[in-house]
Amino acid sequence: MVSKLIKSVYKLCGVIDVGTVSAANFLISFFIIRELGTKDYALYMNLFSILMLASTLQNAFFNTTLSVKYSKIDDSREKETKAQSLCLLANLVHLFFVLPCIYFIGKVDAVFVFCVYLSFVLYLSREVYRVYNYVFNLRGIIIFSAMSSLIFTAIGLLLLLFFDIEGLTLTNVYAVTIFSGLISLFALLKSIKFKLPSLMDIKVSISDVISVGKWSSIGSLSTWAQNNSYTYLATLVIGLEATASLALARLIIMPINLVASGIYMAEKPKWAKLYKENKNNFKNLSNRTSKIMFVFISVYAVVSILLLNYIEYFLKADVKVELLLCWLAACIIQAFKFANSNILNVAEEFKYLAFIGVIISSIGVVASVLLGYTFGAIGIVFGYVIGELLHLLCTNFKIHRGGIFNEN
Repeated sequence: MVSKLIKSVYKLCGVIDVGTVSAANFLISFFIIRELGTKDYALYMNLFSILMLASTLQNAFFNTTLSVKYSKIDDSREKETKAQSLCLLANLVHLFFVLPCIYFIGKVDAVFVFCVYLSFVLYLSREVYRVYNYVFNLRGIIIFSAMSSLIFTAIGLLLLLFFDIEGLTLTNVYAVTIFSGLISLFALLKSIKFKLPSLMDIKVSISDVISVGKWSSIGSLSTWAQNNSYTYLATLVIGLEATASLALARLIIMPINLVASGIYMAEKPKWAKLYKENKNNFKNLSNRTSKIMFVFISVYAVVSILLLNYIEYFLKADVKVELLLCWLAACIIQAFKFANSNILNVAEEFKYLAFIGVIISSIGVVASVLLGYTFGAIGIVFGYVIGELLHLLCTNFKIHRGGIFNEN
């Protein structure tokens, strides 16, 4: 009975993993909105978008190499050597992120800059080792790490409230993320037996990362531009307060995005193996996952709308219904878009994703700018929805006309 329960929990690892990450992010956002105000929340969201840019680049070069290319390696020793070499290389790259931070030290509080930098590095390092644990199917470790992050984030925020710190700032919030990030990272490293890779191993890792990343990075950056440009566009076109209003509506649907990305991140190594071994099973699994996500998003949308008054009371802020509906429409489209992107990723169609990503993101950003100047915040989000829909249609065409599911 206990073993069956553990197996069921492991199957839901992706949902639990990202569900807890979503909950931790929500707690931080909720804390900032209530204790610091919407302007600090808008600043936090802009910094979060920068983190997502760094995460996107890491995903394109390192995480994709690990979850797609290395998942297909049959020899366990070779897989472990290559994976550890790649993780070390990723962490070395993180050290270079200190360079842009030096520029801001004279212009912004040095402690704040340092806390943001360290928080970002811990986030990115955890991402790499989460993927590593998924590749080796160490799902218990992933769940433990995710739960640790949520619990210690909550404890840290409660301590800030309990001690009633005078002059509470974003620096204090980032200190909490460092605290929880360290504990979460140590949990992920718990079962890894580190071996110092040779220079040849590092050289091979660099070659693999470049071969995958030279195209996947273009597609990933285009996706980032489509997903995050609305924050900067809103700030430039309609001002910081309106950006906070946009971000507030998106905060409500944040759990959808994080659960979806978590499921597909957890499933990517498995999909990569199935793509190599049995494309029919791969097709069935991807279709089933899309349908489950569609049902989840539809139910979440209905519940969110029905409980909107309670959500506003809880957040102590007004949420514009039209903005929320637009975000929910984007999420429903993404239920299928994310699956398509994952399918093309494991098929290593990086060049096509790069090509179509640049075109679609350009159209989406232009649409957001034009509609934003005309209709305000709702226009910016509607431009984003147009981009998501076009991406879905183009990836559908490639999958069904490109023979992705043809048998091995």
